[in-house]
Amino acid sequence: MPKVTIDGREIEVAPKTTILRAAKQVGVDIPVFCYHPGLSIAANCRMCLVEIEKWPKPQPACYTEVGDGMVIHTATAKVKATQEAVLEFILLNHPVDCPVCDQAGECVLQEHYVTYSAKASRLSHTKTGKPKAKPLGPTVVLDAERCIVCTRCVRFCEEVTKTNELTVEDRGEHAEITTPEGVELDNPYSLNVVDICPVGALTSRQFRFQRRVWFLDTKPSVCTGCARGCALRVDSHANKVERVVPRYNPDVNGYWMCDAGRRSLDDLRDRGLSTGRTPGPNGDARPCNAQDGLRVVAGWLQQARLEDAKVAIALSASLGNEDLYAWGRLAKEMGADVYLLRKAPGQGDALLRLADQDCNLTGAQAILAQVAPNLADAAQLADGADTYAIALVVDPDGAADASFAETLHCVERRAVFTCLPGPLADSAQVVVPLTPLHQREATITNENGWVQRIGQPLKAAVTTVAPHVAAAALAPSAVELLLDFGEKTRPADIFGRVAAAVPAFKHLTYGEIGDLGRGLTHGGDLTAARPRVDGTPQWEPDTVTPSYQRPFQLRRGA
Repeated sequence: MPKVTIDGREIEVAPKTTILRAAKQVGVDIPVFCYHPGLSIAANCRMCLVEIEKWPKPQPACYTEVGDGMVIHTATAKVKATQEAVLEFILLNHPVDCPVCDQAGECVLQEHYVTYSAKASRLSHTKTGKPKAKPLGPTVVLDAERCIVCTRCVRFCEEVTKTNELTVEDRGEHAEITTPEGVELDNPYSLNVVDICPVGALTSRQFRFQRRVWFLDTKPSVCTGCARGCALRVDSHANKVERVVPRYNPDVNGYWMCDAGRRSLDDLRDRGLSTGRTPGPNGDARPCNAQDGLRVVAGWLQQARLEDAKVAIALSASLGNEDLYAWGRLAKEMGADVYLLRKAPGQGDALLRLADQDCNLTGAQAILAQVAPNLADAAQLADGADTYAIALVVDPDGAADASFAETLHCVERRAVFTCLPGPLADSAQVVVPLTPLHQREATITNENGWVQRIGQPLKAAVTTVAPHVAAAALAPSAVELLLDFGEKTRPADIFGRVAAAVPAFKHLTYGEIGDLGRGLTHGGDLTAARPRVDGTPQWEPDTVTPSYQRPFQLRRGA
């Protein structure tokens, strides 16, 4: 293991570690533009040059590997002069349009200028003009005059998506990022180039000119668009989602997420239910809140117990772990038959997107197998639907299709717990509006057994109810279930019961899951999560954290 000295601090690092990574381990910040930990190293911006004793000239820290006995200086007069020269060179033709730039507030160029230069321009000639507001495809717009040609976006299309839509045209101050003639930037991961752009050159068509970043409320969450469960961050304002961006998680999605995952909250925003439906006194339907709908369903279940009638409960594989446990316990208490409802397969790819559209199938199978042993697939419900007096379907985001709704028509009393309108809700007598996953706390388990927390980035409507709370309200036994769930309906409390009852979750705690999640193999019985999607250590993600979320400190005096 080589030993190196960085700014007077000696450190032992693994062989082939770059100076940049070694410096991070001792808390030394080296500025970068072109470097990104999820991409190959280009070393073309020269912002990370450092001095190495006995070396004739400064070297790029992002590319140069450490050697035993190496003595490195990151803040000498020569390094500072080099940083100032690089910034002056970059800013020669860069427009001073920060007041109207979408990147203002999270711009790496702004931060580096204030921290490492803050000198007035010496430019005496007219700046070289480049195209502005140039569409590159259906999702991304380029302001070429702001581009510093770091080539992050080009490398992303070459190395990650392998679609090669972007290239560098011309040379020198005329160099420009563009697409070849007849080609558009239109791959399933195109918006990642906006996330990794260090300046305001690449912008999202959807978010462009919509909101200043310092007005955004940011919360960590998890994508529910497929079984991958990519870690993401929801940026909202006035309880409205403004944008969804990937959040670094080396065990799930690394630095990236698909464009479809960013749109996973659109349906809930545009079509989400805030009111339900119950039968009126004359048989007509009338709108209601969740509490009114639950009263009607509770009355049905009480009558079913008196008559010893059969009850079927269909549970979506996209419910949270706590919801599945609560409904499984309720079904066991009532002696109801439980059916697992799954979405139709979608289109997967070789990068992140999976064909399995259920965000919590692994958790559903592990939990319901323990708390609801009479579990069957929802397709089997068609064979005996006419034997049930009541059917309860807990389907938050539309897993059931028209054919499943047709299957339940022979059931006399049908109640649907959902967040979205659809064929099933249209055919039910009672519709109870549920609180969506991103409007409450919950945990989900991805296909590889990785448990992650959804941190409630949005506030819920008061007319809706969380699925696990609905299960508590319908519990027939005040001793066993109402006391269990009614008084302690926090997800953290219920997750503790999941860990105690389900071997796969054994020894996991709600607090231990944290922002990055934990695998079910941590004391559990399921297979391990897949190897990390990249080899980067967990101290690296600050390169993609928005600047307005990081503490800002001047590197040197004013």
